[in-house]
Amino acid sequence: MEKNIFIFDQNKCVACHACVVACINENGFQEPSQWRNVHKSQESHFPDLPLFCLSIACNHCDDAPCLKNCPANAYSRDEKTGTVIHHPEKCIGCRYCTWACPYDAPKFNPKQGIIEKCTFCNHRIEDDLKPACANLCPVGALDFTAKEFNREDSNQSTPIPVDVGSKIEIKKLRNIKPRIDHEIFKNQPKEIKSQKKHAKISAIEEWPLLIFTLLCTLLVSFFASGKTENFTLTYKIIYLAFATAAAILSTLHLGKKQRAWRSLLNIKNSWLSKEILLFSLFFSAVFLDFFILHIPYIIITLLGILLLLAIDMLYYLATWRWPLKVHSAQTLFIGITIYALLTANMYLLAFITGFRLTIYLYKSKQYKKFGLQAFIRILLLLSSFGLFAANQHIILILILAGVGEIIDRIEFYNELNVPEPGKEIQLH
Repeated sequence: MEKNIFIFDQNKCVACHACVVACINENGFQEPSQWRNVHKSQESHFPDLPLFCLSIACNHCDDAPCLKNCPANAYSRDEKTGTVIHHPEKCIGCRYCTWACPYDAPKFNPKQGIIEKCTFCNHRIEDDLKPACANLCPVGALDFTAKEFNREDSNQSTPIPVDVGSKIEIKKLRNIKPRIDHEIFKNQPKEIKSQKKHAKISAIEEWPLLIFTLLCTLLVSFFASGKTENFTLTYKIIYLAFATAAAILSTLHLGKKQRAWRSLLNIKNSWLSKEILLFSLFFSAVFLDFFILHIPYIIITLLGILLLLAIDMLYYLATWRWPLKVHSAQTLFIGITIYALLTANMYLLAFITGFRLTIYLYKSKQYKKFGLQAFIRILLLLSSFGLFAANQHIILILILAGVGEIIDRIEFYNELNVPEPGKEIQLH
């Protein structure tokens, strides 16, 4: 069947940004990021280096990752026009859709605390008009039409090799991608050679989630180890206070904290919804077990394990910078390590330490990064195991292990990435 699609011709684009201006004029001022972006192969405009462009916004994919993964069900589709519509009144500002979208289409507005994105100019399409950006392109590089279009053609033409059925057809350069004279490029100033964009995922940006995930792991491990069975009333209150702190931390990155309850509306598809549900079930079960009625240990422990799995699954949307989607700082591995320490299980600790060390070294080799931070992380991992084997004080061991886990988790966040079209055409 015919579908409304964008057509972009790289041979014609001159990076005049008329499409961006047209979008702003049609839909209103966009801050801080425009809904449509013109990405260039090199921002310096250095004359001896090739320059080609990519104008891109939301491609209103058939299998839209933003719609599928939004925990608040803040997206819907207009079946008549194919438009993926964002509903600001439902948005919680969690920014999970910005991780999911391979085209950098959803934009977070910090002043409004919500996501905004291209509307496909749905109101214009309904009146048989082209979207403003395609209508006002002066050189005919960006166009819009209704035609027979299949997902395989989409995947071959777009710069992001993901099967989401994005509705854009890109006419690539007629000639082979211009060869880069690396001698010329090598001699340019650092600001020309390095055109790095601000990372969407980083430990600094996501510090509430970093602490939240570590707290959840610690609390689940404590319960699974059986240490909570002999807790006095005071320790039970302290345990649940940490759980409350974790819950509060999990809401700090939301743009609309008062709508946090909406994060449970897409349990079927969104791992973020699953995580929140399992968090609620685990700590509700712990509360009931502490103060009201006995709940079998195995049930609560299973809920805790599922919670850690859900936390890990959240980050599979991101781009991992090494071949295997396994990291030494995944919460499940951290949890097993803490559990082994608390239960004095030497064999389990030896296995998980060796396993995580192997993954860490493999990742460091693939990532070509082995500095002081990596040295300290490995030293702490081996030291905590060595002290445990020597039957030293458990508190010291837990402190050393805890510092190591924090370092590893920080690396985890800093090494994750989100696919962006602009990065795909940047010079290397």
